[in-house]
Amino acid sequence: MTRSLLTAMIAPMRRPPACASAPATRVLLVTAAAAVLLAPMEARAQGPALAESPSPWQNQTEFSLLTTGGNSSTSTVGLRNTLRRALETGDLRFDLSVLRTDASRIERRAVGTPESFRVEKDTDTERTAERYAAQGRYDRNLSERTFAYGSTGWERNTPAGFNYRSVTALGAGTRFERPDAWETRVGAALTYTFQEDVDPDPTRDDSFAGLRGTLDHRHRLTTGTRLEVKWVVDANAQEWNDVRGNLSQSVSSSLSDRLALKTTLQFLVDNEPPSRRIPLVDAGGEPTGTTVLTPLGKVDRSLSIALVVTL
Repeated sequence: MTRSLLTAMIAPMRRPPACASAPATRVLLVTAAAAVLLAPMEARAQGPALAESPSPWQNQTEFSLLTTGGNSSTSTVGLRNTLRRALETGDLRFDLSVLRTDASRIERRAVGTPESFRVEKDTDTERTAERYAAQGRYDRNLSERTFAYGSTGWERNTPAGFNYRSVTALGAGTRFERPDAWETRVGAALTYTFQEDVDPDPTRDDSFAGLRGTLDHRHRLTTGTRLEVKWVVDANAQEWNDVRGNLSQSVSSSLSDRLALKTTLQFLVDNEPPSRRIPLVDAGGEPTGTTVLTPLGKVDRSLSIALVVTL
């Protein structure tokens, strides 16, 4: 086909039209032939350059659901979402998590006589777990191994004794890694915390400055299996006994390019947890009509198995 095209182009060179000179006609025809022959080569050369580059955004969503029904009724919904953006100067990340459990208690009573009665049921639904959290963080690269970061976060956990807690942190850290195998980031920061308890304790401040230490470790165990460990420790600079910790350990196994199964074990530790107001009874078990503040437990733990969708 190329030979026929060249023949068709060169043939007029032997019989130039009267209205054009022979040298000019040859130049025009040779230029046209070169453009036709080189056009596919140029298109192929530009093909990879025109290909879309990988998106700097990456989103991971974890979803878990458990429901039971019949003689008892419970429902647990868990959602975690992580949105990342890779920048030339660092990394931007947004995290969102929701955990909510409702349990229904069924009470039965018989109405009538032993020979003839009917059964009535009352259902009382109570929220036994409720936790919401959101955080934004930006890591700015200072060198190949060091970075500075700023973060702000908000969380709500009424069973643990507080309506909301917001923490703003500003710090720096260092990273150690072996490409395509593991990465560890260690950081330290100054923080400022605002907290509103369900039952405020007048002897405690609702805002204070503090210190934070962080450890993030990601390890590629096999081709489709990854281990991730996150550890955050916060200390109240005005009361050093007030120390909180958040330890999360997870293992994920890939099911496909977009889907994975992830198991997460999380411990929330508060050395001086919030207090709740409870009714006071006397030695005989009779209500006294007054209430007292008593501290809640120091450790909360959760185990979840979730389906992860990566976009």
